Amino acid sequence: MQPQPGPVSGAVDVWLGFLADVPATLDSAYERLLDPGERLRHQRYKVEGARREFLVGRAMVRTVLSRYAPTAPADWRFEANRYGRPAIVGAAPGLVFNLSHTRGLAALAVARDCDLGIDVESADRPSATHDLAGRYFSPTEAKFVRAGGPMLAERFFAVWTLKEAYIKARGMGLALPLDGFSYDLAGTEPTIAFHEHCPDDPARWRFLRAGVSDTHRLALAVSPQTAGARVDFRRIVPLTGFDEAMTPASVPLDAPADGRTA
Repeated sequence: MQPQPGPVSGAVDVWLGFLADVPATLDSAYERLLDPGERLRHQRYKVEGARREFLVGRAMVRTVLSRYAPTAPADWRFEANRYGRPAIVGAAPGLVFNLSHTRGLAALAVARDCDLGIDVESADRPSATHDLAGRYFSPTEAKFVRAGGPMLAERFFAVWTLKEAYIKARGMGLALPLDGFSYDLAGTEPTIAFHEHCPDDPARWRFLRAGVSDTHRLALAVSPQTAGARVDFRRIVPLTGFDEAMTPASVPLDAPADGRTA
């Protein structure tokens, strides 16, 4: 495959692989792309759904990165930092990526010369949102979630995915305290404030949250070199010709005036 022009500095490409689109007949081809470490991780998954999410996600990473550089999908090499975040080794300087997968979906963000994090969650899965908000969120975030009424779950996953996207963009995982920063979701785009035990500059970050299916919620955190980063979304099936642009949906966090939640 000839590489295509990659994202320009400041732009982000988001690639979505819905497992319902991916026939099981492709699994063996995806497995052949994996390096020995990835094969071992794949084999260790005991739950078939999670095992397949991992496989499709890794196939997406390898095939999508090959759109941006003259490296075959099976030839990409990665190295994890001490917190477990992988980065490209030896090829495509400046190209960065971040992967997330949840039930039924793998999502990959690709950009250049920036800090980048993505998270997706299946918002219809059962969770103790009220209690988890109090345990992991800042007091202002927990108050926002708990005041959601019929939109409590939507508010919870909005904050949760944003928090996950930020700590992934920092490349430090849960070494960063989840209550060390707070989101304000009142504006058109989320904004962030940092507390003294998690110092950072709010002005260097841009955040996006969206619905990419009826049940999947996505958040993106990016610290671009230039303002006004463009974000493009595509839905794909690795190793096939299926590739189409898509527009994610905005997800309201307040119930309509008539009380309905949909």
